[in-house]
Amino acid sequence: AIQASKTPHTSILGDEDDVTNSQKELIHRATFIMLSALTILAGAVWGVMYLFLREYVAALMPFAYCAIMGTVLFTCVFRARGRYEVFVTCQLCCILILPFAVHVALGGVRESGGVMLWSFLCPMGAAFFRSAEESLRWFGIYEAVSASLLFWDLWTAAGSHNGYSNDIGHADDGVVTQLYFLMNILGLKSIVFAAVFLFAKDLEKEYMKSEEVLRSILPPAILKRIKRGEFPIVDHVHGVSILFADLVGFTKASADLHPNFLVGLFLNDLFHAFDEIVYKHGLEKIKTIGDAYMVVGGLNHGQSLSIEKEESADHHYPNCNQQRRKSTKNRHHCERIMLLALDMFQELKRINAKYKLDFELRVGVHIGPVVAGVLGRKRFTYDVWGDSVNTASRMESNGIPGSIHMSSDMYDLVGNMHQHFDFHSCGTKVIKGKGEMTTFIAKPLSSIRSDFLAI
Repeated sequence: AIQASKTPHTSILGDEDDVTNSQKELIHRATFIMLSALTILAGAVWGVMYLFLREYVAALMPFAYCAIMGTVLFTCVFRARGRYEVFVTCQLCCILILPFAVHVALGGVRESGGVMLWSFLCPMGAAFFRSAEESLRWFGIYEAVSASLLFWDLWTAAGSHNGYSNDIGHADDGVVTQLYFLMNILGLKSIVFAAVFLFAKDLEKEYMKSEEVLRSILPPAILKRIKRGEFPIVDHVHGVSILFADLVGFTKASADLHPNFLVGLFLNDLFHAFDEIVYKHGLEKIKTIGDAYMVVGGLNHGQSLSIEKEESADHHYPNCNQQRRKSTKNRHHCERIMLLALDMFQELKRINAKYKLDFELRVGVHIGPVVAGVLGRKRFTYDVWGDSVNTASRMESNGIPGSIHMSSDMYDLVGNMHQHFDFHSCGTKVIKGKGEMTTFIAKPLSSIRSDFLAI
């Protein structure tokens, strides 16, 4: 191997390099493991107590719990790392079953001191550390087993009094006492669980709402990195295609048209349509600035390390054509940027017709290295910086309405898309802040055919 691959460190909490484990999830896992360790300790105390009281069958249950969960915890941490879900399932099953087993071994709720109440930790734990829906299933099992055992206690108590006592009043008192146990245990636990379930359900709903808002602002990979505590985020990315699109005449129209119509209806519909086609082409919307719209392609969201390893491999193996592979990769997202621009022209035409307006779109594109990331602490967004961004912006501002103005670097990668565009050179132009540049214009063939039919 060229370079020793780093094996990601894993534990029961999960892979340290796995961005799917957010800080919140890791805290939940650590808390669950800590509480599980405490229940194992409690099981050992109960087992010793039952041994001291010479309840040997009952003592076997908590000791079995300690042995099972201790083995599972040890295996998940030191042997089969990353098996957190296996550990949780084993814990929920054991904490549900074993207290009921002790209840049976000791002969009922009175004799056991209500040890079956420990089983209630199962649905409660599922509500806090799994999901509200899963906790509902566990609670159904808990209620069914609890009701069965308590009814059995009630039945045996009634049978015992009828068989061995002629005191009817005393028999009735025993049955009523058992009935009180049944009502109080099941009733109280049902109310407590209902409160916990509704709280957990609302918490999940609010969490999903906030997650949806964050995902609409930040790319999913960036959001996961922020949750893991990686901040600020600064990625150096090579070969990123950048598109700027601007509505020609929008500033003038904003003085003549009502803002609710121009912005609240027209611009909102247009940007919504742009968002949909950006997603369709697998590109990344960066931001809107007034009536301008910015999109990029080719971002790897922090995977530059793997790219550097590939480049290192190409350096050691001359037979690998690094330049060709880079060119193919860049051409792919550059072509998608061009097809996106084509769809943007079509969407503007459709929405213009809907609102009886006649705006035109001016588009500029460029490819080059950028710095991408998230900075600041308040109202932060994912953004890109660098000279390539400025160049793409200059391509747009120096472009022609209804066409795509591009740098020579971009043309080298997309100049073969003659089935969609008519290309021609603009020669050498003086671009503000850049000096002399050779640029090209791409006119969508669909608009050329429309112009010809209009004539």
